[in-house]
Amino acid sequence: MFPLETARSVSAPLEVRSTGTVLADWNRATGEALETLQTPAFPRALQTALKTVIAYDISMVFAYSGREKPICLDHNMEAERAATVIEDYIRGPYLLDPFYAAAVGTERPGVIRLKTLAPDLFYNSEYFKRHYVRTDIRDEVGFLVRPSPGAALVVSVTRPIDRPAFSARDMQIFQAVEPVVRRLAEFHWRDVAARFGPSPGPAGGGLKDGPIGVALDQMADGRLTRREIEITALVLRGHSNASIADLLKISAGTVKIHRRNIYQKLDISNQADLFSRFIGHLAQIG
Repeated sequence: MFPLETARSVSAPLEVRSTGTVLADWNRATGEALETLQTPAFPRALQTALKTVIAYDISMVFAYSGREKPICLDHNMEAERAATVIEDYIRGPYLLDPFYAAAVGTERPGVIRLKTLAPDLFYNSEYFKRHYVRTDIRDEVGFLVRPSPGAALVVSVTRPIDRPAFSARDMQIFQAVEPVVRRLAEFHWRDVAARFGPSPGPAGGGLKDGPIGVALDQMADGRLTRREIEITALVLRGHSNASIADLLKISAGTVKIHRRNIYQKLDISNQADLFSRFIGHLAQIG
């Protein structure tokens, strides 16, 4: 059952509607989305359906497959904002995105949220400060969909920095509509894997042998050990020393020693230098 309080758009004031009205609006909009399956009109019909039950700003659909760069299948942004949110992201920062890690990892289909997936220091990370802040996004929730083997989709919606984050009530709505959104997306984008070229292998969320590990190894000209590559990737994604120690089953002191060795080998002083070196390398390799 839907909660009673919903909003039609992120800029409109909240309005109180009866459960019957909410269900009627949702049913009508999802019916229209069904009629547009396998046509170019479907993504916007899905956006319209979601706006009958939840207030949001941006809507995006990204496809992920193994080690391939993500493909943006749809978004509702003007060109200037899309240049930051979509184009800059695809150039390389996606490798540090918690949604990307979930999509190429083992996360089960369902509702995912940035603040739930994010590492403990994500909001202090250089990725967040230098890329995510520029998107003007306060909160992001997605539907993780796996339409075919080897491919995943994230249908996500956001709230802007000048609006409240999604509430507990909003999250109940996401969970309530998730089965319908997932089935629609699975059917509409069931052939999305064919849009990717032959992949050298699944990313599997791996740090040492996945895309981020390969990029870091190239960036360091092979000077980093496999363990150092793993730790460097976790640092870039926003993990603290304690979090890294817990994930890798080593002591926090050992993590500190590794970080000191990494910075020495790369001739850098801090995480900001590390991020700049990493993003610069990604820009060079395209």
